[in-house]
Amino acid sequence: MLILLRCYYYLLISTTNMGCQVKFYKYVFALVIYININTIILGHSFHRNDQLIRRIKRSSFCPANTQCVPVSSCSYFTNLLDNNCVLKNRVGELGCGEPGLVCCPQVSQANTILPGKIIDGLRCGFSQVQGDGYEGIGAFPWVARIGYRNLLNGEIKYPCTGSIISSKIILTAAHCALAKADNFKLYIVRVGEWNSNTEIDCGLEFCGLPTQDVSISHVVVHPGYEKNTYRHNIALIVLKSALNFTVTTQPICLPESWSVTSNNAFLVGWGKAAGQTYTPSKQQVLQLPIIGLQQCVQVYGRTLPISDEQICAGGESGNDACSGFGGAPLIVKHGNTNYQVGILSFGSDQCGSRGVPSVYTDVKKYSRWIRENTPKIYN
Repeated sequence: MLILLRCYYYLLISTTNMGCQVKFYKYVFALVIYININTIILGHSFHRNDQLIRRIKRSSFCPANTQCVPVSSCSYFTNLLDNNCVLKNRVGELGCGEPGLVCCPQVSQANTILPGKIIDGLRCGFSQVQGDGYEGIGAFPWVARIGYRNLLNGEIKYPCTGSIISSKIILTAAHCALAKADNFKLYIVRVGEWNSNTEIDCGLEFCGLPTQDVSISHVVVHPGYEKNTYRHNIALIVLKSALNFTVTTQPICLPESWSVTSNNAFLVGWGKAAGQTYTPSKQQVLQLPIIGLQQCVQVYGRTLPISDEQICAGGESGNDACSGFGGAPLIVKHGNTNYQVGILSFGSDQCGSRGVPSVYTDVKKYSRWIRENTPKIYN
């Protein structure tokens, strides 16, 4: 109240227009009465008003789209702490003026964007590590590596990729699930990896937990899969034990009937891209346009049948997957939720040439098959 009276006095003596003085006096007088009445009725004390003022002031310490709240009230921050993915010496930089307070991101949901479903207790398709153009550790936690073991010397190689769709199911291409090479056998699934050259992956702000290597129980391949034509090139890898969801290991959303209207997609994996002479150790992200299926018909139609159960993407000069991306997820983002729309099936030996796209299995066309063939009971 003292603050309001001082404000009124200052403005009153500095106003030259008497009409403005009278109007302002009436306004402040009414406001004073209103606040006093509510203070009596609601039992608010000056102490609480002072707390409110301090709360308003401390909010100015935070950037846009964040709010200064107690650490325990910020689910994003507590989740990061629980998973040991924040460097302890950087925690203080997240504070907003008083001990125990942090700038917590405020995520708004547009009315036209539906959040991802809850899968095994976790919202799908939502990365807990986000930023404009950020493609580092934890940005795409749903990508898995499929390992094959050499029966003679025990060496493990990862020529294929898949995606996490539940704690025990990996979605991939049928040609990956059935892959056979000299002395190599499908053996394991690795999740939580970003850089294959490091035991523990670290970014600028945090380090991830160790990768998880999980043994395979069995595979479910689409019964219509044709090896020579890549028709129905889709499979499920069922794991022996459930994955432990962390910041770097989370499920991707499958497309809903209303979703996937954007033609801007990205492919994530560890293969070799156009123009690369070697396979990088870090996870790669390729921005690819989804184009009309007719373009794939023109390129591949004479040797391989192209159907509406497939998606055509890429075709830009110097920008495409060339090898090692088999089974990798093609992803479209709606709001802050990611949906897998395709599985990389095959491409051309002229990858990265203008007008030569790659072909993907259309995940939406197989949503029912995925649901019906996902085991309901785990041993």
